[in-house]
Amino acid sequence: MLYDVVIIGGGAVGASLALMFAQENFQVLLIEKKAASTKLIPDKEARTIALSFASTHILEALGIWQSLQHRSVPIQEVRVSVAGRLGTTRLDAKEQKVPFLGQVVSFDELERTVFEALAHLPNVKIMRPATLQHYQLSSQGWDLSIAEEEKILPIKTRLLVAADGIDSMLRKALAIAVNKTEYGHFAVMSNIERSEVDSFTAFERFMAQGAMALLPWRNQMATCVMTAPMEQAQSWMAMSDQEYLTTCQDLLGRRQGRLIGLGKRICLPLTMQIATQQMSHRFLLMGNAAHSLHPIAAQGLNLSLRDIWQLRHQIRMSKMPIDVGSPHFLETYIKARANDQSRIIFATDKIAKYMSGGPLPMKLRALGITLFDSFMPAKKMFTRISMGLM
Repeated sequence: MLYDVVIIGGGAVGASLALMFAQENFQVLLIEKKAASTKLIPDKEARTIALSFASTHILEALGIWQSLQHRSVPIQEVRVSVAGRLGTTRLDAKEQKVPFLGQVVSFDELERTVFEALAHLPNVKIMRPATLQHYQLSSQGWDLSIAEEEKILPIKTRLLVAADGIDSMLRKALAIAVNKTEYGHFAVMSNIERSEVDSFTAFERFMAQGAMALLPWRNQMATCVMTAPMEQAQSWMAMSDQEYLTTCQDLLGRRQGRLIGLGKRICLPLTMQIATQQMSHRFLLMGNAAHSLHPIAAQGLNLSLRDIWQLRHQIRMSKMPIDVGSPHFLETYIKARANDQSRIIFATDKIAKYMSGGPLPMKLRALGITLFDSFMPAKKMFTRISMGLM
């Protein structure tokens, strides 16, 4: 069968991209190597993600925010500080005249909601678990062989999309190089339960050798992310739950109330990886396969959703019939997204290097935050960029 678009990778980005293309009346095939999970994950173990203000509007336009909204937690304020210093700044939804700066959702619930929406569309086919076995360029686009349930199925497509993550098999197979930055730090992530809570405020604290962030979550919980060099991160992972809670409590003080519960901890290396090109002949990289960022500014998924939004805009501005795999369509997309991608990549990298355990002295970091807080035009611009509005 001939499809307009075949997407390899059924995570949040690949599934959202499939939903967008299907809603625009293209024939879509989504291939995901993992089987669908029916396991319900408790809030204490949920993997959370901060969606920007703009991302919630993108998901609303795709018809899925309505199902997520009642399960999300708004971020109405972000407080940024430097440990042991007086420099602080606040980003406030009221200053921006919006109801929230962002929303915190469960990653698993986001993916499940997108797949539920896909199930109602007749022009999208989902194959999972399934894998791409063979691929070859043809006159119409790509000839593919897909393995599903011990069968090999021949597929043709006009556009092949790799949304298969930071270690994208297709990107490697097509010899697309990446620029990789190793920050030398690891992130320890967990959900913590608090006795008292400022429920709609996120916190970011820069420390001598890393950073600590708290995202508000359901039922008086918060997602806690602490970054540090490998030795310190390993020490945190080796602690008992009570020892780790005490460490977090010492870093936070009592402003978050008592920390009384802890979910599972995971530890990940912090890197940035940017593909040197995001397209080739009838081929497109999306999501972490194209650009994987340091999580300090929570911009990775939000940037990818704006990539999807640009493709939707182009489709709606194009004359029929639309060939989304044509060089003109893909090159127009790459040019349109260049400024936003470059700006977010640059800003995230510099914050990670200079504010989160980099060579900049703590007093200069605090001074920088104080000056930033006092210069309203810069503060407003940064806030709107982080909201995805610039």
